[in-house]
Amino acid sequence: MIVVQTLRWLLLAVEIGLALPVLYLCLLSIAALAATRRRRAAHARYPANPSARFSFAVLVPAHNEEAIVGTLLESLAALAYPKDRYSVCVIADNCTDGTAAVARATGWVWVYERFDAEKRGKGYALNWALQKLEDEQMAYDACVVLDADSVVDPGFLQAMERELARGAQALQADNGVLNTSEAPSAALRWIALALVNHVRPLGRNALGCSSTLTGNGMCLRHELLLRHPWQAFGLGEDYQYYLTLIEHGERARYVPEAIVRSQMPTTFDQMKTQDVRWESSAGSQPSWRIALRLLKAGIVHRDLARLEAVAELLTPPLSLLVGCCVLVVLASAALWFLPGLLMSLALVLGLLVYLSAPLYLLRPPRAVYQALLHAPRFVLWKLWVYVALRRSKKHTSEWVRTGRTIAEKNTAVKG
Repeated sequence: MIVVQTLRWLLLAVEIGLALPVLYLCLLSIAALAATRRRRAAHARYPANPSARFSFAVLVPAHNEEAIVGTLLESLAALAYPKDRYSVCVIADNCTDGTAAVARATGWVWVYERFDAEKRGKGYALNWALQKLEDEQMAYDACVVLDADSVVDPGFLQAMERELARGAQALQADNGVLNTSEAPSAALRWIALALVNHVRPLGRNALGCSSTLTGNGMCLRHELLLRHPWQAFGLGEDYQYYLTLIEHGERARYVPEAIVRSQMPTTFDQMKTQDVRWESSAGSQPSWRIALRLLKAGIVHRDLARLEAVAELLTPPLSLLVGCCVLVVLASAALWFLPGLLMSLALVLGLLVYLSAPLYLLRPPRAVYQALLHAPRFVLWKLWVYVALRRSKKHTSEWVRTGRTIAEKNTAVKG
């Protein structure tokens, strides 16, 4: 009896620990819902035509993207922004195909070719290209970074321009899925990205905190890059740079009206490469060490953004939260522990609130709801990535390009 009672108290302690991230995610979801209503009302007052007071340098790091980079360039050519106010630069990074030739064939895209067998990856390519822009004294007010497999909405730079005019230094676009209905894996990616790249940053900004940077669709003021030069070279270079900005008191603003969509994996091998890279995004330093620095700086400077970044950094992946919540429900039932069972069911309800937020806000296609049947298998795979593969140097020692299944060419931005 003493053993059972001890197990019950241990279980309750675990549930209280799980309640902290679940409550945090619920708070962000509620804040995102409120923010969406306010933004819709404000959007009706936006001017129809951009003022074009800001000039942009659009950087496209590309490694062997000959088959798809043309689609992105076509969408950039169709931007509803004065053509003389933005320049597109494709960085053909260690390419062995015709990526550079495709970009040059447009007649209006700047092409930089980089070859470095030691310093490989997007972070190094961005650092090199930004230095090239400085050396060539290219004049621009803000830099936009886009992945080569993406498509942008015509109003992308208009939305960025509005936020820059309001004083923002770092911006993040709505980074979602282009091929949502192509495969169950892509549809489940829609849910995952809608949660991490829409609901959470929208809620965080509504609370006066900072959005994360996802790399694809981020926009950085020139003076910000001069204050904090790009020195992020890990597998998750975008997240590393975001942490650098937060630690120095900067904030990133989420811009849901700036829309960029990219191709998601549709096969297992493609998913493995991308998932390992994403789950390794915190860089070489342990998360707890970064969290301690942010916590100290947040307390010293009384900065809510830094303190909230600690919560964001330490929040476990959704797959881990789901797995733990399922286990505590089963354990509570097995121990016949009513308080624990009620607590575990409340945790499940909290996760359902969080998971339902993007479905309510974004009204996804039917394929997303159908893909929920595959969710248990997807959660198990993500747990395996998080627990096993992300700790293997074989999978995380260097950047590896995510392979793609080339579907029918489509330049429209899909939800």
